[in-house]
Amino acid sequence: MVKKQMARPVVGLVWLVCSLALPPLLVAVGLGPVLLLLVLLGTAAAIRTGGVLLDRLAVALLLLCGEVLLLGLLMSVWPWGLSVPLSCSVLLLVAGLWWWFAGRLPQLPLRFRYSDLAVVGTGAFVFWRLMAPVAGLSPAAQLNYNGEAPDAYVHFAIFDAIQRIPGFLFLHTVEARQYVMTPTESSYPQGSHFLFAWVQLVLRNGKLEPDALVSFTWLFHAMLAAAALLCALTVWGARWVGGPRLRGWRAGAVCGLVGGLLLTSPLVLLVVQGFYSELVGLLFVVLGTALMLRSAMPMAERAAVVVATAVATAYCYNLFLVFFGFLLVAHVVLQRRRIGAAIRWWLPVVALGLAAAALPTLISVTTALNVSTQSMQQGAGASTQSLMFQLALTVVVLAALVRPALRGFAVARAGFLLAAGTAVALTLYGAYQYQTLHHLAYYFEKSATGATFAMLVLLGAVGWALRASLSAPALRFGGKRAGRLVTASLGLAAGFGSLLVGLNADWGVDVGAKPAAAGRSILSSSLARMPLMAWSQRRITATPPTPGGGVVTHPVVLSANGTIIMLDTSRGWSNRRNTLLANTLVHRQGSVVGMNSDLSAINMGSWLPKGAAYRHSLDALVLAVRSEGHQPVEVYVGDRKLAERLAHDLPPLVKGAEVTVAYLPSGSAGT
Repeated sequence: MVKKQMARPVVGLVWLVCSLALPPLLVAVGLGPVLLLLVLLGTAAAIRTGGVLLDRLAVALLLLCGEVLLLGLLMSVWPWGLSVPLSCSVLLLVAGLWWWFAGRLPQLPLRFRYSDLAVVGTGAFVFWRLMAPVAGLSPAAQLNYNGEAPDAYVHFAIFDAIQRIPGFLFLHTVEARQYVMTPTESSYPQGSHFLFAWVQLVLRNGKLEPDALVSFTWLFHAMLAAAALLCALTVWGARWVGGPRLRGWRAGAVCGLVGGLLLTSPLVLLVVQGFYSELVGLLFVVLGTALMLRSAMPMAERAAVVVATAVATAYCYNLFLVFFGFLLVAHVVLQRRRIGAAIRWWLPVVALGLAAAALPTLISVTTALNVSTQSMQQGAGASTQSLMFQLALTVVVLAALVRPALRGFAVARAGFLLAAGTAVALTLYGAYQYQTLHHLAYYFEKSATGATFAMLVLLGAVGWALRASLSAPALRFGGKRAGRLVTASLGLAAGFGSLLVGLNADWGVDVGAKPAAAGRSILSSSLARMPLMAWSQRRITATPPTPGGGVVTHPVVLSANGTIIMLDTSRGWSNRRNTLLANTLVHRQGSVVGMNSDLSAINMGSWLPKGAAYRHSLDALVLAVRSEGHQPVEVYVGDRKLAERLAHDLPPLVKGAEVTVAYLPSGSAGT
């Protein structure tokens, strides 16, 4: 102890110097990516939660994301913007202050568990299969996989604007309206976009990516990585909730079951449909559920986890705050004695953190967001599970949590409050939507997805119902070494068996994959039904026609001075999508807001329609051009005859508007 006390000033001085000197030095020599690892390991070394390295890194990831988002408020208003060296120095200094005031030295637990392989293996396998169909393709060719939904373009516009303004859009609403369609700048949660914008800048040594399509593709890959990380952290969360009781073969059984369920999940749909914020929000549902239910950590770190979970959830996807609410109530009720002993500092710290977490939602509600209308909003199919799957999973979790043997067990009681509260909240919300809309709508499906991942984490409680040890025949030779071998074999067998059970689960959602090739074996045919495998085999793609080269690479389009209207297909929805993408890539998506509702009715572009079909499309085009007022509009048409006809017919109908019509051969395969 005396030696540690003597070493603290020396270590503290070294930490201070490295925190101030390393970030600018690494950026200067082009090693910015090292900073991500350095900041994560520095945060992990500063805390005490987690007895093995993987546990420590998971906790550090949650805390670091919360720190970056809170620091983002400052970065949005200080004169240095999203400065990589400065922000990383601040994060390292915060980590240093944390271990200094905790009265200890920074340390990483270099210990591992066999079940770490299940956690890391799940994430690695999912990422490998997610990247399989797009690896090696050009950014333009990858639009066949990431160009399905305009939602993806909206998310990229937010991400792009955060880097260029720079900062949170709700703090720069006037500047943001060029980049995004109002009221997105103040109504939509921007935390996930900020995190990835900051990460990309770190990876690029603080420099903006000049090619917007390359940056769009990078964000797509980042979301694939986030999906893989979500799978890994869900397996980890189930193990963490299980606690010290979940060891040996029981850990293998639980990790295998959860991993198998995730491998069969239609999670890839969230990426295809452009639900980026929801995907990142699920990460914090998983981390928050695990760490707030089983808060095996010092009191100060418990408060930090509460604040980080609140901030990350509210900033990334505030719809999931309902789960945080149940977690917070369960946490406070069950930890009231320990909280009471530290109430003088715990209450103001947590209250201040919750206030900071509420800031963007408060701005949304008081400016542009109508909560009642939004809760009833219609949208693309957002379900990742059937109600039957949801019900079965909830019943299994509740049955595991109410066993008499767990009576008085804090984690079981907290888990029951979360599971039961979530079930009641979803039931009431669903009943309200049925009463109002006569069907379950967009945000109910998204809420149900959040509940599903919370229940997957709570599957760790199923392991408590299993026997701690199994009797095996006595071994005449080998002693302890043979015993450990038998134990490891049992864990491996349990994990593999549970994985097979999970792989045969059906989430009850049709992902719209193309049929698999005939002549496969029974095993191959069974695996081919999995959405993940269908994606990796290129059987889940964007609805044709995908955006052509004229939309994403043509120099005339990329150098346009006005609002772009792309008419290169005969389908209105495709023309709308291509128009949105073209304006997004020139950093002017906000200019589309007035014409957005009219573009879907312009069903011409790749050929010249006749009679009423032409007149209806022309009327919609006139409304779209008029919505821009006196702003210049450039219309690019994929058919020469149609371009000549529009150049003659359109200007007299939009007198006072600055509009030009040009022929641009379409690279789209659609008609």
